[in-house]
Amino acid sequence: MTATPEMGTEPLTDTARSFVDHFRCPPTFAPFHSNARITQSTGFFRFGQAVCFGKTDGVRCAKTLDEPLADVLPIAEIGPGCDIRLAFNPTEVIENLLCERYMVSGGRERIVQSLYYLVRPLLPFFVRKRLQQYVFQQRQNAIFPAWPVDCSIEHIYESLMRLAIQASPAREVPFIWFWPDGKNAAVMITHDVEEQSGVDACEMLMDLDDSFGVKAAFQLIPERRYEGVDALVTRIRTRGFETNIHDLDHDGRLYQDREQFQKRVSKINEYGRKYQMSGFRAGAMHRNQSWFDLLEFQYDMSVPTVSHLEPQRGGCCTVMPYFVGNLLELPLTTVQDHGLFYILGQYSIDLWRRQVEMISAHHGLASFIVHPDYIVHNPARRAYRSLLEYISQLVKEHGFWLAFPAEINRWWRDRSQMRLQLSNGNWRISGQGSESARVAYASIVDGRLQYRVED
Repeated sequence: MTATPEMGTEPLTDTARSFVDHFRCPPTFAPFHSNARITQSTGFFRFGQAVCFGKTDGVRCAKTLDEPLADVLPIAEIGPGCDIRLAFNPTEVIENLLCERYMVSGGRERIVQSLYYLVRPLLPFFVRKRLQQYVFQQRQNAIFPAWPVDCSIEHIYESLMRLAIQASPAREVPFIWFWPDGKNAAVMITHDVEEQSGVDACEMLMDLDDSFGVKAAFQLIPERRYEGVDALVTRIRTRGFETNIHDLDHDGRLYQDREQFQKRVSKINEYGRKYQMSGFRAGAMHRNQSWFDLLEFQYDMSVPTVSHLEPQRGGCCTVMPYFVGNLLELPLTTVQDHGLFYILGQYSIDLWRRQVEMISAHHGLASFIVHPDYIVHNPARRAYRSLLEYISQLVKEHGFWLAFPAEINRWWRDRSQMRLQLSNGNWRISGQGSESARVAYASIVDGRLQYRVED
């Protein structure tokens, strides 16, 4: 390997930018270039096993997912000087997936959502449940985003890493590990408090969390749903739990139109300042990421990885945090308790375990939403107790980092500014928080991509 202490200061191409931001590796190890003949038409294609959406060269993009998807990985080339030529721009494609730009019927869907929330107060519970089950059945068989966890972006990064390793004379690529102290993956528990019944159950839920050594974040609705928010904030914080803002009044219309969103978000930001809360989550996981710049928070938690069980379909297709401008998105990567209990009718944690295993395979963030409103009944409470036992096992035996959303936000922001440099033959990490960071190496062993983390 030919490297110098100054490695990491080389010019960064737009094609390589997302890869370098994700792995925090020196740009020398990301010699990616996209072909100059990339067409202007946008559509779906594959890069290995990952479904992509964007522009490409050399293959025909599909307009819909019902058509066969061409694979551009076989036409990637490693040329002279170890440059890697791609038939697409990974940065563009990854941003398209993260921001859900592959969705083509957003206008019609927003109209349907508006009508639903208009009549929702008149619908009996069993009718709402049947509607939700029907929607899930329609989405479940879609090839993209994939249920129960979509890791398309991780698959893209891993295929790019394979190419980077093949192009590297050292046959390995150094980078800054994803989590502090070499933790294998991360897990965070959040509780959205939606009704007075949920407020009444908060003490019970904190007792249950504490009995397993788990601390969680409570998201609170500041208007109309319940009284005494000030006192509730104090109670929760006094016991060492985190608090964040949850929508404005949770009526399902926050993102109905931009003018209304601007009016509501000004009040939401005021509540964030009043309670000194750094995080936000919209009601029912509604979102429009192009409007996130109006949120005056450090992090948002409103985007599912795959949104088959939420009112708004789509998904960000990743199990890692990512930035939307200056806002850090902490995606929801597992099914909500409401979807598990009431739509799927399951009171075991088998699906949660399956999702965590898929997330762990990519060293991602396993994020959970459990409502105090929904675990007041014994079957749901028993299921949550089983989840807490499982999470305790993940932390003690499998190297998971159990953290508040605010802690993950601080770490991810620090890591995004760290640099990896070669000093006296050894890789060293510099930057705020680097004392908790670890150097990792990616290599291909027996045909499989492997990571190793320095002690």
